[in-house]
Amino acid sequence: MAARAAVKLVSFGLRAQRERPAPNYERVILKSWTKAKMTPFSPRLRRELAGADVVHCHQYNVFPTFLAALFGRLQGSRVFVSDLGGGAWTPGYHVDQSRWIDAHLPISRYAARELPGRNRRAAVIYGGVDLDRHPMRASPTHDGSAVFLGRLLPHKGVHYLIAGLPPGLPLHVVGVAPDPGYLARLRTLAAGRAVDFEVGLPDDGVVRRLRAAMALVHPTPVDAAGSSRGNELFGLALVEAMACGCPVIASDVPPLSEIVIDGKSGLLVPPNDPPAIAAALARLAAQPDLWRRLSAGARERVVEHFTWERVVERCLAAYAGTAAWETC
Repeated sequence: MAARAAVKLVSFGLRAQRERPAPNYERVILKSWTKAKMTPFSPRLRRELAGADVVHCHQYNVFPTFLAALFGRLQGSRVFVSDLGGGAWTPGYHVDQSRWIDAHLPISRYAARELPGRNRRAAVIYGGVDLDRHPMRASPTHDGSAVFLGRLLPHKGVHYLIAGLPPGLPLHVVGVAPDPGYLARLRTLAAGRAVDFEVGLPDDGVVRRLRAAMALVHPTPVDAAGSSRGNELFGLALVEAMACGCPVIASDVPPLSEIVIDGKSGLLVPPNDPPAIAAALARLAAQPDLWRRLSAGARERVVEHFTWERVVERCLAAYAGTAAWETC
């Protein structure tokens, strides 16, 4: 964004900080007056927003967004919100702050289904990946392995992946493990299988895995009603893998089905279905021509739709009022 406009990123922390990483980019950390990480506050927020043409908030149900939307409206800025899920205490649960924003900028059509507030005007901006940090693999080959990338939590469905892993096929489980109990459950399930847990793998190691693997598997589960319950609002791991030419095997649920085009950039499988995961992995292993086609298609899909440059273009169109608006 800083390559196209002057940007100030305002956040909160334990200590105040101000720096300018680039001529058009200023980063400001305000010292919070509260000890609650999810409810930061500083009276300096209004001063930092003064004079902004656009105020773009990146969480809806948090106190700073409530204040920023109000301050932005009072000073005549255009105000937008992209909700990344979750939240904390905010007066926004009782006061409809959507009246102060010009539009929502959700990160998927799935995220746009249940916009908060009476103002339902929206334009989907999606999320992106840095192609320089996630380059295409050097050659159209793979090492025969599968990768899971993400937080190791039940709503990610890693247990379905391990249960469906074909005998002898290597699986690298990469991510962070905030739930020790679930990690222990996965280790028990993986006993006797070719599963390697790489908790806390550095970013460069993650990229090496994605550039070598046969497939990334993202087995998001659904509940008895067939809903993933908002646990996935975009799917950053998918686009990072696809940028590296790694086809994705994903549950056929939104928003994953907005990212992966079945048969062109990966394979979609029924959720909660280990045999379907096994069949998809076996298919990629047995059909090298299909794998090569999906590998090239995955990279092409990202280049066309999911780079940060594309996201910036969508944001700038929204800021200028020329986006393809929807009432969700």
